[in-house]
Amino acid sequence: MNTLELVTFLRTNILDDTGGEGVDWTTFNEDNFDSIQLRWKNEELVSNINAAINLVYKRTHPIKDMETINITTASPATYPLPTYCLEIQDVKISNGKALEKVSVDALWRNQSFFTDKNEPRFYIPDMGQNTITLYPIPLADDVLTYLFYRLPKTNLEWTSLYTYPELREEFHLPMLFYAAHLCYMKDEVNTLDPKRAASYLQLFDAEFPFVSAYGTMRKSKTANRAILYGGIGGASYGRGRGGNSKGGY
Repeated sequence: MNTLELVTFLRTNILDDTGGEGVDWTTFNEDNFDSIQLRWKNEELVSNINAAINLVYKRTHPIKDMETINITTASPATYPLPTYCLEIQDVKISNGKALEKVSVDALWRNQSFFTDKNEPRFYIPDMGQNTITLYPIPLADDVLTYLFYRLPKTNLEWTSLYTYPELREEFHLPMLFYAAHLCYMKDEVNTLDPKRAASYLQLFDAEFPFVSAYGTMRKSKTANRAILYGGIGGASYGRGRGGNSKGGY
């Protein structure tokens, strides 16, 4: 389902918020929103759908990707990660040697932590700051390759109605339960409904339960099917009207 189809289903089948019979709500944007009786703007619904997609990614880790970083001899050997990076799975340098994941606590008491130079043997991921630190500091410029689970690289927008989300099509409709939850959490007289918000959150949780990174949810969703590999190749994740389709890169 593309952006328009997702918003249409959310409005008509879940929220029942179409502005009345014969109203073409698709033509309204933030500038003329007040001229019809809609509880949620189209842009709001798209924003909530994006939030729902991101949460599905965080709970199921459906796409694994691979990227590189040019590393240098600079100290400290800390490098930024893209904001869409969720969890690093493996790291290696250009000679093919895999680095060992450690916590900063494990090396913090080492007095040479900020000065020791050698071939890197360890990496410290910091997903709060979106960085990765190598230890020891590289002796020479090199290329670091890392394998990671990620979020979508781009968001849906109301100005691009025929864009497809980077998400398996079978997840499109159950994902909308969380978008509906956010809609009913909007703190306005005609939208705030904690009971409905809670009920839609329960429906979403039933489809995408919160589990650990290696929990049963991910295993069940990927059993006997190829996981998507951005940049490596994989199964298609969206098809809709007009023959538009996308596949893992």
